[in-house]
Amino acid sequence: VYVILISALLYRELTLDHLWNSAVLTARSSSAILIIVAAAALFGWILAVEQVPQSFAAALLGLSRDPVMLLVIANLIFFVAGMFLDSTTATLLLVPIIAPPLVLAGVDPVQLGIVTIFNLMLGLLTPPMGLSLFLVADIAKVSIRQLLKALLPFYIPLLTTLAILTFAKDLTLWLPRMIAQ
Repeated sequence: VYVILISALLYRELTLDHLWNSAVLTARSSSAILIIVAAAALFGWILAVEQVPQSFAAALLGLSRDPVMLLVIANLIFFVAGMFLDSTTATLLLVPIIAPPLVLAGVDPVQLGIVTIFNLMLGLLTPPMGLSLFLVADIAKVSIRQLLKALLPFYIPLLTTLAILTFAKDLTLWLPRMIAQ
């Protein structure tokens, strides 16, 4: 409201057309997100009715009961999902399926959340579909190939950080524990 008043009264740049266009753009953006949330809710309901989470949990726990091994498997799932889906969609679709068996096996939910978000971020920066990669290339006016060449050295510290987040539970949870005290 403050920005609208300043734009309209002080700078005299805000017209009813600009305000209407902004409202329409906001409605379009919000509706796209709400459609994704609604589709994910419908998908979640279908999964629940078909008992997919229970089947997936049994299959995942059949592979291993070691929390670290299950976290590595989750890393791979979320990383690949991040390459093809935006983070909101991937989170809404996959976390309700993957989190329960991992927490049951002893993975800390906070660590799982941190690892999930980090993997999705990495996926968004990785071809073939890396959505953030295309956005940055468009903004910088460079080709995907040029951008990948420039980003390649940064993948090493990012993957090292992911390994630390996955295998060093106490280090990963140090700051959240300090904040919670």
